[in-house]
Amino acid sequence: AGASGGLLAACIWHAFGHYPALGGDLYTGAALGSLVWGFTHGLLAWPIPDDLYAGWIRVLSAERYGLRVPIDHEDGSPAERFVGHFPRGLDLYAPAEHGVSELHTSFVVDQDHNYRVRGLTIMPTTLKRLGEAVRLDYDPMRPAPLESDLKMGDRILMGSGDAVSEVEFILLPKEEM
Repeated sequence: AGASGGLLAACIWHAFGHYPALGGDLYTGAALGSLVWGFTHGLLAWPIPDDLYAGWIRVLSAERYGLRVPIDHEDGSPAERFVGHFPRGLDLYAPAEHGVSELHTSFVVDQDHNYRVRGLTIMPTTLKRLGEAVRLDYDPMRPAPLESDLKMGDRILMGSGDAVSEVEFILLPKEEM
């Protein structure tokens, strides 16, 4: 999808930059080429099924950057992954010095491949995405933890002040598992 969109965009850019009858302007050609690439890529990638992708949580810190954990089970059944600093039994360990409580958040996927994040502690937990921030702190007055849908590239900040851990939600092809 990306290569086809890129090839068509390059043809548009070349045509608008080379032929004076179409304007002979490389800047206009580049702008139209970008629009054509986006449209073509979106149109060709639209029918790709969600079953080919798996959700992952990745730690965003200098000392643990390569650490990532898949959320999905290999058989496609619903799953829940826990993040915190409890030393045994959690799916993703984060140090307490980085503002993480023993059982801080959980990441959930259902049978329809809908991803959600839940805040499990009263310590600050914030879901950040472009132009939006959602507080997921657990409220003892509510019977259930706060949760929100996850989208590709969402970041979850756990902790406050200088002691903050950051985790990112990404979608990768299932071959990565």
